[in-house]
Amino acid sequence: MKERTLQILTALVEDFIETATPVASKKLLESHEMKISSATVRNEFALLEEVGFIESPHVSSGKIPTEKGFRFFVDELLVEKNEDQIIASIFEKHIETYRLQKSKETVFDILRLVAHLSGNVAFATIENDATFYVGVSNVLRSPEFLREPEKAAQIVEILEGREKFQNLLKSLELKNNETKIFIGEENLIEEISSCAMVISKFSTKSIDGRIGILGPMRMKYGFNKALLKNALQMIL
Repeated sequence: MKERTLQILTALVEDFIETATPVASKKLLESHEMKISSATVRNEFALLEEVGFIESPHVSSGKIPTEKGFRFFVDELLVEKNEDQIIASIFEKHIETYRLQKSKETVFDILRLVAHLSGNVAFATIENDATFYVGVSNVLRSPEFLREPEKAAQIVEILEGREKFQNLLKSLELKNNETKIFIGEENLIEEISSCAMVISKFSTKSIDGRIGILGPMRMKYGFNKALLKNALQMIL
């Protein structure tokens, strides 16, 4: 086939793929800016129809590719252009979003496990803009706070307010995968000075954050520290 015939077949297939409607000679010339006449295009259409690459549906003046035409296009005329780069870029954006969402879900699932095993509050901050916590009821059931419900209320208020607690976590100097324990007034926030806190910092390809346990000073320090160490392994 002549180069011009192949060019017209390529243009027709691409237009049909985009529009799902029969392609007329005039429309094909407009969309592809070919420097030939409509009569020439119609002559080429006739040749392509003769070899079975295109056909006229019903009484329409436009043409559509046949199965044979699609096969020839895919085998001989398909040019991938920069599709690989475009798709890679699209996928990269979606993958980043997917990884971040899955990382958040993983952290939240881990928090539920940590809260259950420690009997304390488990918390995490992610990307400096989200704070999660699980197990507040554990603190409220602790004998210390049952005796002094106002202290329990202060803890709940700090956690629900988030910003003050979040700022505290940001201010703590921690290295990645390092675990520190803060007891009583070492926590820097008066409202949780009746508590102890075990906290670790983590960093993955998707997220950076901190994860920790907050509870009464009568907590199992060694157990909770080991609990966070294993929780970090699940995140990383």
